[in-house]
Amino acid sequence: MRYNILVLGGSIRAKDKNRTIVSELAYNSKSLNDFINKVKSFESSLSNSEIIAAASMTGAIQEGSEAVYFPLIKLFPPKDERIYELQVDDSMEELTRMDTLRINQDYFGEMLELLDKSTGVILSTPVYFGDRSSVANKFLQIASIKGLLKNKIFGMVSVGAKRNGGQETANIFGLYEAINQGALAVGNGPPTSQYGGTAVGGDKGHVIEDEWGLKTAMGTGTRVAQVSKILKTGLQSTSPQKIHIVVLVSIETRDKILSNFLHELLSSVHKELPWVEYSVLNLTDLTIYRCLGCNCCPVDKDKNNIKPHCNITASHDGMEYVRGELNRADGAIMAGLNIIESERLIFRYQVTTERMRYLRRNNFELTNLLFTGLCYHQFGATVNPIHTLKTMVSYIRHNTIIHCPIEIFENSSHLNQSGKKRLIEFCHTARAIKCGLASENFLSPVYEPYGYGEKRFIK
Repeated sequence: MRYNILVLGGSIRAKDKNRTIVSELAYNSKSLNDFINKVKSFESSLSNSEIIAAASMTGAIQEGSEAVYFPLIKLFPPKDERIYELQVDDSMEELTRMDTLRINQDYFGEMLELLDKSTGVILSTPVYFGDRSSVANKFLQIASIKGLLKNKIFGMVSVGAKRNGGQETANIFGLYEAINQGALAVGNGPPTSQYGGTAVGGDKGHVIEDEWGLKTAMGTGTRVAQVSKILKTGLQSTSPQKIHIVVLVSIETRDKILSNFLHELLSSVHKELPWVEYSVLNLTDLTIYRCLGCNCCPVDKDKNNIKPHCNITASHDGMEYVRGELNRADGAIMAGLNIIESERLIFRYQVTTERMRYLRRNNFELTNLLFTGLCYHQFGATVNPIHTLKTMVSYIRHNTIIHCPIEIFENSSHLNQSGKKRLIEFCHTARAIKCGLASENFLSPVYEPYGYGEKRFIK
C-alpha cells in the first residue's frame, strides 16, 4: 500500500500554473542533483517555497508514498477590496475576529478531500520575522477550529533569506501548534534530525543554490512518509500489544508533589487500559553528572570491542539506568512542574537533556519512540511555563515521534485539567506505533558527526 502525503504550499507568490510543475518535479526527480538540474529550467517561474515544497514531495515519493501538492494561495485569495468600503464602526467586530483573507469554498472542499485521504501533511512556508506566511497561518487557524490535523503525521519546511534567518523558529512554532491540534510531529530525520526543512533563498528561485537546505526538505518528506506508514500499518493491526510507558520526573519537590499526582493519574488510566505498564523514574533521586561535550561521544564501537557509552563511567551516575529504561520503552513522557513556590523545586531536566547527547550520537537510539512532555501548572506560576515546548524542541532531535503535550492545570488546589484524556490518547498511539514497527522493516539510522572533525554541513 502506498501512503498519501499532502504538501501544502504557503507561498504568497505561488501561481496556479506552477501546481503541475511542482508535482512533475517531485515525481520525475531521481536524486537531489537530478532535482536541482530539473528545477533550473523552471527557476524563473517557481518561488522558493514552491521549490522546497517540491523537494519535500520528492523525499516522500522516493520513500514509496503518493504525494500531492496544494497551494494555499488558491484557498485564500487576496483580500476582499470591499473591506475598505465599510465604515470603521461597522467593520470593527468583523476585523477583531478575522483577518482579511477570504476562503474560496470550491478549493476548500478540494483541500478537505485531500486531507481526508492523507496520512501525512507537510507545510511549506517562507519566513517572515521568524514565523510563517499569512496563508500558512490561516491554514493552521482553520485546522485548529475544524480538527483537520488530528492523527496526521506533520512536518514543516521553510525558507528564509539568510542562514539562521528564522527557519527553525518558524518550523518549531508550526510543529508545536500542530501537535496541540492532535498531530504527530517529526523532523527531517538523519543525518541531522532537526526541525524539518531549513533552506536559504532571498530572491525568487535562489533556494536552488542551497543544496543542504534542499536536502533537509527532502529528508522531511522522507520522515513524514516513513512514520505515516508506521502509524497507518499499526492502526490497521488486529494484534493486541501490551506496551510499556516510561515517565521521567525531571522537576520535583522534596515532598514529591509531581510523583504523587502521577501515581494517581497512572493508576486511574491503568484501570481503563490494563494493557499499559508504567515505570516512573524520579530523576531527582538520581545522581546525573553534567555532559563533558566529548568529540568521541559515544565511545567508538571499534575500540576494544566495547559497547558505545558515555565517557562518564562513575558507578553512581544514573544515565545508563535511564538509557536502559528508555530503550525498552514504547513511549516516554518527560514530566515537569511549574509551581508558584519555585524555591521548592529540584531540577534535573537540563542536565538529563545534556547527557542524552550520547543516545543521539549512538545512531539515534530513541528513533521512532513516541515522546511528549507533561507539565503540572499552578495558576500564576512562571518558573517553567514552556516545559512541553522545550521537550518537543529537544527530543524531536532524537528522531522521535512527538505527541500532543499533556498539560495539567491547578487553581487554588482544584484541578481544572487532569491530563487523563491526553494520556489515554498517548497510550493508544504508542500501541499503534509499536504494532506498526513490528510489521514494517526499517533500516537503522546512522549518526554522522556534522560539525565535528573534518565534516562540515555548510559548504
